[in-house]
Amino acid sequence: MAYSTCPKCNSHSFEMKEAEPANAMYKVNFVQCSSCGAVVGVMDYFNIGVLLRKLARALNINLDRVR
Repeated sequence: MAYSTCPKCNSHSFEMKEAEPANAMYKVNFVQCSSCGAVVGVMDYFNIGVLLRKLARALNINLDRVR
């Protein structure tokens, strides 16, 4: 099995770090190396899938029947 490796320090340990970048309207989650802090990815702060499902329920839409 392959292990994800930090491109900067070769560590295999990562963490999520919440941040609000300058001039940004929304917070984001950085995926960063636990050892050196190098950012290797960015994820939305909000889980878009969960928000869409809540909206569908509020609109009384059954997503299982939508294709």
